Parts: sequence; C-alpha cells; structure tokens
Amino acid sequence: MTIDNLGDLIPIVVIGSAILAGILWLIKAQTHMSREFRPNGGATMRDSMNRIEKDMRDVRGRLDQHIDTHNKGNT
Repeated sequence: MTIDNLGDLIPIVVIGSAILAGILWLIKAQTHMSREFRPNGGATMRDSMNRIEKDMRDVRGRLDQHIDTHNKGNT
C-alpha cells in the first residue's frame, strides 16, 4: 500500500487516533478501578466491604449468643 496524497493518509490517522484514544481510556478505567480495591480510610469499595464484613461478624456473634441463651433455657 502506498500513500500517494494527503487524502489517503487522513483515514489512517483517524483510525490510529481512535485506537489510541480507546487504549488510553481503558488504561484510565483500569487505574481507577484498581484504586477502589485499596483501602484508604473510608471512601473505597474495599473499605465498605471491610465494614460490612466486620458488621456481619458482630451480628453473627450476637445471634450465636441469643441462640445459646435460648438453648440453655430449654435444657
């Protein structure tokens, strides 16, 4: 393929630019997503998951105590 005039070069530049823009967008999106999985003291998804996990452990412990209390009363 030979490029004889500027009209032949424009589609190649446009397609190349679109591909590069897409790659840059993917890199930015990946970088942003990876930040969400690192704890930072409260604002990330990872921090939310840690809080939910802690709350679930607390609820499970209280439920176990409640069940034990009722089981002791029935014996």
